[in-house]
Amino acid sequence: MVLIDKLRFPTGTATAETIMAMHASGEETLAKSRTLLWCGAVAAAFTLLVHFVPSFGQINPEILPVAGLAVVGAWGFSLLLSPLMFGAGVLIGPRVAISLCLGAVFSWGVLGPWVVEQGWVAGEFMSYKDGARGWILWPGVAIMVADALTTLVMSWRSFVNAFKMGSDDGTLVEDASQSIPNSWWIIGLVVATSATVAVAWFIFEIPPLLTVLAVALSSILSMIAVRSTGETDINPIGGMGKVTQLVYGGIAPGMMTTNLLAAGITGAGASQAGDMMQDLKTGHLLGASPRGQFKAQLVGIMAGVVFCVPIYMLFDTAYEIGGEQLPAPAAHAWKAMAEVLMMGREALPEHAEMAVLAGLIFGAMMPLVRKVKAIEPYLPSGLAFGIAFIVPAYYSLAMFIGAMLYLSWQRRSPAVATALGFSVASGLIAGEGLMGIVTAVLTLFGIGV
Repeated sequence: MVLIDKLRFPTGTATAETIMAMHASGEETLAKSRTLLWCGAVAAAFTLLVHFVPSFGQINPEILPVAGLAVVGAWGFSLLLSPLMFGAGVLIGPRVAISLCLGAVFSWGVLGPWVVEQGWVAGEFMSYKDGARGWILWPGVAIMVADALTTLVMSWRSFVNAFKMGSDDGTLVEDASQSIPNSWWIIGLVVATSATVAVAWFIFEIPPLLTVLAVALSSILSMIAVRSTGETDINPIGGMGKVTQLVYGGIAPGMMTTNLLAAGITGAGASQAGDMMQDLKTGHLLGASPRGQFKAQLVGIMAGVVFCVPIYMLFDTAYEIGGEQLPAPAAHAWKAMAEVLMMGREALPEHAEMAVLAGLIFGAMMPLVRKVKAIEPYLPSGLAFGIAFIVPAYYSLAMFIGAMLYLSWQRRSPAVATALGFSVASGLIAGEGLMGIVTAVLTLFGIGV
């Protein structure tokens, strides 16, 4: 995905740009560095302002005196003023950004209201359990799964070659001695799976075979999540977890703990795979050794064990997780899905089966039709189109706006935009991201809340 498909991995690319700017020399590189720092400072200042005045962060269309805009806003079509999302839009490019926008318009603007009008859902539109959001989730996931798996099947030679990276023939890396031997990850996978099975069995009483199945599903769904992250910078952890929940709703109905824990395993696999691939993209752009990165990631994992558990306990003591201050919406969504699936596959929303089938057909057709070179530039990304069904519409629109602003800049000043575009995007992403840490601390101490 990094070496052959050359996916963008926007956050990983932005990180590499930031590091290169920090160590830059020469007139052009210094200009990139200054641009990155200024954009980062502006993004950080705006993020801090939004923390104290939240209304500045999102413009809802209902404030405009135009008939019908209140309804549009209710379905998530608001303007999210997020430097990070604008920067991500620059990095993902116009094709993926337009695909996200088209997917958002179709799912949240057409399909969702139509489902409500048909009376197939009765709850609030953002409800996963009985609302339109829980209905359109399924065709969105189906599109993503079909697109990613079809692309994988069509690239089977590259996939097979990936398993040769640990050999001495240097199939995918210039220096085979710096590649990651297959024995490392195979042994690690066996040890980690065994540990997961043991914990799930002795603490949560989940049968070992069901845990092994969850790990097997993770290996498939993580590839989908990584490809989505590489194209759109969005890791659809929730969507991947829903696939696992649906599978376990069929084979183990009524076992809510098993359903949630299995989805947790899949979600963790998707999350960590996406994050680590961002790191590997950064290392590739900087010329780092894959083997060295692998060792560094192992150190990071151990540090995470030491720090994450105490931090979770701290937050659990200070707040009610799932309460007003820390609502944990994804956790509520998974809980609601587990409750719905206690009855088995028939608990899918009304008529959602046909939507899933349509999504699978559409998602599988996109990679196949893209083989026709004459129409390839005009076809959307099936993965980006599908992920727009899952995230609120304003995320897709924000990235679309960022991509269109950059496209306009390229047409006006192509040389300058090409030279500084990545620096602008990286600064916007880094500025909001770093200030997000500060605002989290301020929130923890009740400042500005």
